[in-house]
Amino acid sequence: MDKVEKGVFIGSSKLKLVAANLANIKIRFGWLIIVAVLVQSMPFALFDPLSFVEFKKALLVLSYVLLLWVLSRNLHSWGMRILLLGTLLNFLTIVANGGLMPVSPEARLWAGKPALGESGFGKVLPEGTGVLLPIDQTNLWLLSDIIPINSIHAVISIGDVLIAIGLLIFIVAKARLPHELGKTATVN
Repeated sequence: MDKVEKGVFIGSSKLKLVAANLANIKIRFGWLIIVAVLVQSMPFALFDPLSFVEFKKALLVLSYVLLLWVLSRNLHSWGMRILLLGTLLNFLTIVANGGLMPVSPEARLWAGKPALGESGFGKVLPEGTGVLLPIDQTNLWLLSDIIPINSIHAVISIGDVLIAIGLLIFIVAKARLPHELGKTATVN
């Protein structure tokens, strides 16, 4: 076997080990994560943003309670702990502001979203689970959606950043390669 074939063989073997590690991820009560995501997103996707607002708020809070419960049962890795912290920060902000995540009007503009003006304050945003609120009317404003990301026209929170970091750490830790080819991959 020449060097190129050997390199391809080793690379594909390592890729198979990474895939096997990812396929063997065990999350206790993981199916509830899917339920929580559906509970959170379906009402906003199926109905006009301004209809059934109180019902949507209740479902959003319920979905976060489910997520927090599942994450609290899976604290075996640092990634999950960081994910839990980010989810908790978002949950606290949502609850402190009446059941929806406040979104800064200025951050929306910086993210490249259309201006809604002051007449949009306190109303559910057309794109989802947020409510347009100026910072001076927002409880826990530092934890609300105040971070604009222009490249994807989104506004995120510190909790969202922690969720992304936690998820990345969790996946990388689960996908890591053994030090030597041939060792069995360990799953935390």
